[in-house]
Amino acid sequence: MSLKDIIHSNQPAESRQLACALTFCGRFIDAYTYIQRGHTLSAGQTGNVIFFSSALADHNIPGMINRASTFIAFSLGLLMVGLFHKYVKSHYWRVFCLFSILVICAVVGFLPKSVPNFYIVPSIAFGLAIQNASFSKIEGMGYNNAFTTGNLKKSVVAWSAFFFGEDKSKHTATVNYMLLVISFGLGAIVSALLQKIFLLQKIFILKTIWFAVILLTAINIIYLIALKENKKIDLNNLANR
Repeated sequence: MSLKDIIHSNQPAESRQLACALTFCGRFIDAYTYIQRGHTLSAGQTGNVIFFSSALADHNIPGMINRASTFIAFSLGLLMVGLFHKYVKSHYWRVFCLFSILVICAVVGFLPKSVPNFYIVPSIAFGLAIQNASFSKIEGMGYNNAFTTGNLKKSVVAWSAFFFGEDKSKHTATVNYMLLVISFGLGAIVSALLQKIFLLQKIFILKTIWFAVILLTAINIIYLIALKENKKIDLNNLANR
């Protein structure tokens, strides 16, 4: 599917490219907070539970606060999407939801290392949870753009059904979930490499998160254009009836 196909799609929020780009961004940001902000995952709450347990055993109070507050903030972000979608009756509700993580990451790039991590990471986790809950389908199939265990499971199951069970209907699922897993891995790799390069060059390593901001801005603009195009198509269809 090309950029033109996304713009003219009846379901742009479920397009393959959009899902892969969001998954890339989610892992890029997750790797950033792990490396730069106290080894805490902004999206991977399973890992945070383990890290919290480790901090508890070591009597590491700041580490416990950081992980616990991130877990709570992510949960609140998921709750916020449900409330927002219920009361905001607009085709553009996902645009507003995606705007939150964009703004949070942009602000975080300006903040110095001295700002406590338990302010930074929970804020990012809140925004990522909103992104995660707002975009949850790829071509009609459920997926996750914040972590990859579920995507990996679905990829392997679909791959097995397609190749071993000769179920040709699983081809799309196989491709989609494999691309999501690859996007997830690439997001982490690119984030880690950029931070290493910035560190070696002794330049603004904390501002590497702005690369995610640029990509998220592009995603939001493309999605907004697609929605406007969809609206025009819908109005023409109504006029012809």
